[in-house]
Amino acid sequence: MARTHRLLALLAPGSIEAEVGALQQAIFAAHGFVSAVALPPLVPVRFLPLDAPLLLPQCPGRGVPAGFAVRVTGPAWSGGSLFLGLETGGAWPGLRGDDRWTDGPPLFPCFEGFHLGCVEAEPGSRAAVAVPAMERRFTSLDVALVSIAVPDDRADWWSDVRWQIEDRRPLRGRRSA
Repeated sequence: MARTHRLLALLAPGSIEAEVGALQQAIFAAHGFVSAVALPPLVPVRFLPLDAPLLLPQCPGRGVPAGFAVRVTGPAWSGGSLFLGLETGGAWPGLRGDDRWTDGPPLFPCFEGFHLGCVEAEPGSRAAVAVPAMERRFTSLDVALVSIAVPDDRADWWSDVRWQIEDRRPLRGRRSA
């Protein structure tokens, strides 16, 4: 039996996505953590209820400041998952705080950064997971609704996961009045 999760996420431009994807592959190659490559490069904003619509609202980022820029800050652990931290210029907190969405059952933590997995890493060995410095800055993101299906009865969800992008739109900041 499969369990489905709905995730509101941020997706980066193709060149950034390729770099983060290569980083995920390098972590998998070095440590064998399947959770590092179980999902594409995405920034989890919040898990939504299962009955949430599969289409984004017309203006998905009404609380996002105009002219935001995204900067990579470095690796960070949150709730047992490794992330490549970001400073999103208010885009992530703007979406996270949008009152049009409510929280649903989470599969992993949401954090302002690319989810790199590594949930199999024992707490004492997390420092050994090296993430090379990535000096990157970019000014565009897409907001997406992602469906993630995992086995209902397994704690190691990353070993058998299916995902699909249900809707995706460019994230635009609010306009000045």
